[in-house]
Amino acid sequence: MNALHEQPAAGDEPAGGPAGAPVGGPVDGSAGARGGGPGALEAPADPHAGPGAAPGPDPDDTDSGADSEFEYAWDSRQDLYRHSPAIMLGRAARLGGSLVGGDQHGVSGGQVTGDVILGGSKVEYHLGGDSEERSGEIPATEVEQLARCFVFPPRAADAGAVTGEPAAHTGTPHGEWEPGSPFDVALTRLRQHRVTVLSGPATTGRRAAALMLLRAVGGTAYRALDPALSPGRLTGELREGCGHLVADFPTTAERPLREHHLRALSERLHAVGGHLVIVVGPHPVVHGDDGHVAWRPPEPAALLRGHLRHKDLAGHDIDDLLARAEVRSVLGHRRPVAELARFADRIAEYARGALSLTALAGFGHYAAERQVREWFDSTEQSLHDKAFLIALATFDEAPYPLTAELSDVLFGCLQRIENPGEPARIPVFGTSSAQRVEHARADRYQEAEETEWGPVLQTKVQFRDPLTAITLLREVWTGHPSSRPALVAWLRRLADDPRAVVRTRAASTAAVLAQTDLPSTMALLIRPWALERRPRARLAAANALALAHHLGAPHVPRILRSWCTTNDHRLRRAAVRTYALVGDAFPREAVEALLEAARAMDARGGPVRTWPDELDELAQSAATLLLATGQDAGACEAGGAAAELWPALVPLTRGGTARDFVLRAVVHACGPTDGADGTGRPLLLDLFGRAEATAGTPGGLLRQSLAALWRSVLNDPLCSGSGLEAMRRWVRAAGDDPEAERALVELLPLLTVSVEDTKRLAYLLENLRDGGDPAPLAVALRLRGTLFPPYAWTAPAPRPVP
Repeated sequence: MNALHEQPAAGDEPAGGPAGAPVGGPVDGSAGARGGGPGALEAPADPHAGPGAAPGPDPDDTDSGADSEFEYAWDSRQDLYRHSPAIMLGRAARLGGSLVGGDQHGVSGGQVTGDVILGGSKVEYHLGGDSEERSGEIPATEVEQLARCFVFPPRAADAGAVTGEPAAHTGTPHGEWEPGSPFDVALTRLRQHRVTVLSGPATTGRRAAALMLLRAVGGTAYRALDPALSPGRLTGELREGCGHLVADFPTTAERPLREHHLRALSERLHAVGGHLVIVVGPHPVVHGDDGHVAWRPPEPAALLRGHLRHKDLAGHDIDDLLARAEVRSVLGHRRPVAELARFADRIAEYARGALSLTALAGFGHYAAERQVREWFDSTEQSLHDKAFLIALATFDEAPYPLTAELSDVLFGCLQRIENPGEPARIPVFGTSSAQRVEHARADRYQEAEETEWGPVLQTKVQFRDPLTAITLLREVWTGHPSSRPALVAWLRRLADDPRAVVRTRAASTAAVLAQTDLPSTMALLIRPWALERRPRARLAAANALALAHHLGAPHVPRILRSWCTTNDHRLRRAAVRTYALVGDAFPREAVEALLEAARAMDARGGPVRTWPDELDELAQSAATLLLATGQDAGACEAGGAAAELWPALVPLTRGGTARDFVLRAVVHACGPTDGADGTGRPLLLDLFGRAEATAGTPGGLLRQSLAALWRSVLNDPLCSGSGLEAMRRWVRAAGDDPEAERALVELLPLLTVSVEDTKRLAYLLENLRDGGDPAPLAVALRLRGTLFPPYAWTAPAPRPVP
């Protein structure tokens, strides 16, 4: 039975007894378990708990006993914001260039993260005679044209000493390189040994850097060698007086570039008067003392400036063009060098008036779409690789092991569509994590992940371009519809996962799909989730609709309004929880819908025993969205949602179902705090304290309304026990928070309209204890003085630091 019905009737002794004590004697236990935890249903002292116990399983739901998990509305909202990708809710991206959390990720300073591009090269075997031409000329004009736009990278701050004499600076019109920079180190080795190995990801302009190295040593003729040649056969392809380039040369543990290969090449190159640059991936297997030079490109702005310096800009200054917000947004992270070259062409077109500012601002979306289509149109990438890309789009900014684990699950679903008669073969020790992350143009970084046990340091992965994840999911859903059955089955499995971050990411992916294709996503994912018996699935539907509204999906308020009053109790509960998650985006409409749903309970009929539970869920959602509206700086001012919504609740306390709904909402709003696990200042008390106290102002009306609602709670026979317990928590919170104590000093006199009111609160404050200490709390005794004016409050002296 709901605990509300265990309180005394209106005609019995007033709540609190003669001395104002709560029913059953004083309850001084600390706040209970966090909502949704294992003991939440049995913890009446839970800071979230409303009047009586939390709602249990739905008696109408025949399968509800199989999943008795319950999560309070405020906790659901906190989990949604904690586990959703940054771009969903407008938070700033954590990555700036290649610097993440103080650690360098990328190709710099000799420390490289990442690996070769998947499927970037092919090894061919030829049996018998070999008459195929294995090299080709690179026109010198092409190299000179490239030199016009080439930008030399600066020396890394953490670069070590360079072995050998530094290369001389080149005083050409095309710029100079710094001593100790990657270019300088590679050029020094090229001049000494005639051969150098340049490593780096394929998108960093490493091939252009190799050609500039050959040009810097005085080369005038250039040849490209076949990267499929074995290391031992490269010497046979060297030509006299030429600069040679081997691009995308594959090196593995089975096919390493050994010291004797490099020495043989050096010997041959000295004999023919040539030079050779071997371009390899970011994690090459190179043996020998010299090893390889890690190529690190300049910053995106410097690269863009280099491409613009020789373009017709119609008199516009380069600095002015680079300062535009539309350009800065594209330069917010490292991009492929070829992509920046295309962007420079767009900027030049804009400067000449041939391109609109809107089209220029859309380059980021264009680049993301182009990259995604290249990934999925490629026949060189395996289905396993593409499954990883989809999983990474779903789990962007999430731990890498989680992404890799669930990408294998998706691969199995896709495999059953592509080859239904063949079981999925997942390579247990296949491609390295660095290789997969580099192929996806992503970065790994260390960050603490919030768990129910506290923060845990995790290795996370994030696309370098924040637009990639959403673009990729949209492309898969609309551009490759044959993948939909596998994607739907995968997301349904994720929505039932015991890990909160997995369930939230399933919902966030569904939100992206809903923003792209609302009818299909509602039919295949969100509505089936809402109709599930398990609360987890219904919460996934609520999360998906909330995030879809944040992304701009149409008709979400209309869907919620229709679900909130439908006869299907599962759809109703999904809608009610969604209002808690996103109702602050349209607070007036949300509160009206919840109030309408509460009033509709009488007309709808059905089993009366389920009404308290459903009414409690409605009140929780109302409390959550009301608290959310109060977090804004202007919430207490004229026009602020909090300043208008809370006063509108006061007339509803006169009677009927609306009164029960409002009082429960007030009690639930007393629980959440600004700290973890019920610590910190209560949010509703903070709202009261921030409101202006002057009578006649919106803040003054808000204060009077909150006090009137509190008086209604404390004088209600069903809610007074929960209200007094909430007041105990507030007083305890004020013990270490002078601002909270000041707010209580101003609130308590507003609650003592009658003698009985004063006795009740005085009894509570006199008998409030902290654990086993028999002495009353000092803050409680100070607050008791406010009940008997005249009283002048002074801030307590600060506690000495131990």
